Amino acid sequence: MASDDISRGEAERLRGLDEAARVARTFEVIAGKGALWVWGDEDEILFTEDAKRRTLLPIWPHATVARLENEGEVDGEHAIKIPAEVFLREWLPQLKEDDADIAIFPVEERSAAILTLPDFRSRMTAALRLN
Repeated sequence: MASDDISRGEAERLRGLDEAARVARTFEVIAGKGALWVWGDEDEILFTEDAKRRTLLPIWPHATVARLENEGEVDGEHAIKIPAEVFLREWLPQLKEDDADIAIFPVEERSAAILTLPDFRSRMTAALRLN
């Protein structure tokens, strides 16, 4: 299980940002640290659906914010670190097969943004290039 990577106070502050700021922060942190966080256990990763019944993979910029959003819902689940390059190379093709989009930094079931896979790849590639 991942330890806190930022303080709980900082995580709460980030959770309080508006949607645009949470999206910007997510790409900034992923590019800077070279990784993103998903939620799940040893066997499965958490997916959700939106009101349009789209399958979504929620991602977070920090383990701590993922934990605050999900902790205690299901025993054994925890934040899982995925290197950004691995996510782009291995996860995006699988998500395409699963017909899933990406929910950026959801807070209380409200995503900062829902991005299609091509949009995510474009933004992530640009962020990594800038870093």
